[in-house]
Amino acid sequence: MAANPPSSPVEPRPQEVKHALHKDVFHPNGERLVGFMKVSKTEPGGLPFNKKENIHYLCCSVTVKRPSKAFISRYRKPDKGEGYEQRRLWPIEELTKVDGRDPSNSCNQFDLYFDRAFRFEATSFKEKEEFLVNIGSLCSKYLGSQPPPPFVNVTKKVTKTLPAVAVDTKSQMQKNKQELVERGQKISQLENKTAEMADSAKSFSQTAHELANHYKNS
Repeated sequence: MAANPPSSPVEPRPQEVKHALHKDVFHPNGERLVGFMKVSKTEPGGLPFNKKENIHYLCCSVTVKRPSKAFISRYRKPDKGEGYEQRRLWPIEELTKVDGRDPSNSCNQFDLYFDRAFRFEATSFKEKEEFLVNIGSLCSKYLGSQPPPPFVNVTKKVTKTLPAVAVDTKSQMQKNKQELVERGQKISQLENKTAEMADSAKSFSQTAHELANHYKNS
């Protein structure tokens, strides 16, 4: 009688993974797990990785010992053996940009920029938004005097977690852009006025020349 083929291992639920990471990884290392999300990792061009490499877990953690340090890390289940292996570890200071790609609830992808861009896809828009809120909170609390990285294409819920300086900077950039637009309009108006004056001067010169010739020949 032929033996039955071995059944594929059941993928653990995200909450089970979160609990295991907290218990076996973060807590023993003196860290608190403050953000967690299951993601698919994709190439910047949007192409998925090999299937078995495509289930990852992004984590936000903070050291218990003061002064506290914040990190973003990526874990995955190894092909062989138990537990979870760390694939990346980024101090929050190395985060240079967060791009939500689209603030509407139809987009689950987002980009995190460190030494290069890393694109991830959440299982839902809500989970993506909550994780970006966690990152915003880390930037607000643990960057010290370092200005936060730009957050683009994100919801108001995410931007509310950022330090006031980030919002002020964005507002100032918008103000500067508007001033440049207005300045460009004024320059354009001035150029048009100058052209009109030049045309008038040319017309006056021609009329004066014609009158001079007229009286000269009369």
